[in-house]
Amino acid sequence: MHKIGDKIMYGAGGVMTIVDIREESVGDVSRCYYILRPTLARVESFTYVPVDNEKLVSAMRPLLSVEEIISLIRSAKDMSPIDWVNENRARQEYFKKIMESGDRAKLIAMIRAIDENGMRREAEGKKNFLSDENARAKAEKLLHSEFSVVLGIPEEEVATFIEREMQ
Repeated sequence: MHKIGDKIMYGAGGVMTIVDIREESVGDVSRCYYILRPTLARVESFTYVPVDNEKLVSAMRPLLSVEEIISLIRSAKDMSPIDWVNENRARQEYFKKIMESGDRAKLIAMIRAIDENGMRREAEGKKNFLSDENARAKAEKLLHSEFSVVLGIPEEEVATFIEREMQ
């Protein structure tokens, strides 16, 4: 059971803070909800997650520890990229599932696959697909936002931290 004040990763929504757990009524139905607020967002918005919805609650994952982040970074250079899906729509669905899964190693492997495909396309005189670049940016944002919160550093300093740890 999560508690008020917990910082969690919520699917592809990124780092969220549980700001309340309360009963809410929608029509004639009353349910208990986790009320989540994006931790790093500049706007005030909330996500309501029904406490009794196992699928949605399972998307609320604890943040990595500092030690887990450092271990993940150091192992990243040895990770293989995910298998590339050639059909664009299927690939975007695959990327979406990876981001929703919250599997940080798969996010890194996805970023590597997009980078490698981009280099192949560049060697052919082509640009990477915009949809792939957007998926890469979202995956990187998920990782960097979590690392920023856990490490207590600004998001714009995370890339430098990663480079330093990979040496």
